Amino acid sequence: MNEYMRIAELLSSRSRDRISALASLLRSLPQEEICPAVRLLTGDIRPSWSPGELTGRGVVMDSLLSISDQIEGGDLGEMAEHAIRHKRQSGIDEAPLTIGYVHSVLNSVMISKGRGSEKRRRSMLTGLLLSSAPLEGRYIALTATGIRSGIGPRTVASAISRAFGVDIKKVWAAYSRHPEMGRVAEAASSGALDGIRLTPGVPFVMMEIPKLEIASGQVPLTGSDLICCARRGIRVQLHLSEGRSWLFTTRRRDVSHIVSGLRAGLIGSAMLEGEMRAGNDLSQITRLINRRRSSRRSSIRPSIIIWDAVCIDNREIVDLAYSERFRLASEVVRKIEGDALELSIVEPLDPAEALQDGLPVVARSPSAPYLLGRRSSVDFQIVPRRPQAFHGAD
Repeated sequence: MNEYMRIAELLSSRSRDRISALASLLRSLPQEEICPAVRLLTGDIRPSWSPGELTGRGVVMDSLLSISDQIEGGDLGEMAEHAIRHKRQSGIDEAPLTIGYVHSVLNSVMISKGRGSEKRRRSMLTGLLLSSAPLEGRYIALTATGIRSGIGPRTVASAISRAFGVDIKKVWAAYSRHPEMGRVAEAASSGALDGIRLTPGVPFVMMEIPKLEIASGQVPLTGSDLICCARRGIRVQLHLSEGRSWLFTTRRRDVSHIVSGLRAGLIGSAMLEGEMRAGNDLSQITRLINRRRSSRRSSIRPSIIIWDAVCIDNREIVDLAYSERFRLASEVVRKIEGDALELSIVEPLDPAEALQDGLPVVARSPSAPYLLGRRSSVDFQIVPRRPQAFHGAD
């Protein structure tokens, strides 16, 4: 059995040879431990779109106070280390913590819900922290609360490539279609990376559209080779399949309660991208996202404006030109019904008029493909530069 201490030591390491150390760990793990190990290394417990809630800081602090009278340090990780060094008692089992056990307990903590769930969470965390070494406790506390302590996906992708002898581009392509490195590492270890495809209900990594800041009066747009639209909301992706609908944010958070009223019975499946608006107030979108479920009493009626498609009827279309993807997205939107929100296809603007309202403008090349998980070199978002205030002499 592999000890969790190996994960904690890698998380605390700042060695230049970190990728080699990660690759060595991955190669040494049995198949069933690869996914939980990578999740713990990235600071995750479950995919970002899966049900479950991270533990609040207060629950972790209560657990620390129950095992030690001495809570010192700057951040939560340091407090956990200090508390464990000065704990009043030891755990029931003095055997080293294993990767599988730590992941299993943290997963149980995350999915615990209902009456008494906070007490259960506290009890499970207390037991886990009592059995941990100080360094292990540091990363258990940080992972449980979702404080970013993990290794980034680019570094982990390089380690997966080295560990299993696969092309780094294939690793990133798989991650862009299923953005959870544990699943990607598991597939790479068994030679199944090519089997990871775009799937409705699983968010993809949206193409990065770089920002171009311009001064007032500048219009860097040529109308013949660009399709433009104004940005008034936040980027989202809408998935449809067999009468079901999902909505995900740019951070791949599942906010499907917002689209629970959509009816798409005439559609096989589709994965679309666009933006969500709620009037001119972005705070209304925040309230919609943070709401646990849809509310018939809400006065907020969101709208989703679709501007792209990446998959239609389980066929990936990312290599098609944008003009063709836009046409296919338009056909899908015309078949969708629903009264909970307004769904429409974006109306392209004339480049000469695109910047008149002072809003960010997205300019798309009609011939460009969709680069999953990568940065476009031909599409861009134009952001008007705010004039600097003039300070005259006193």
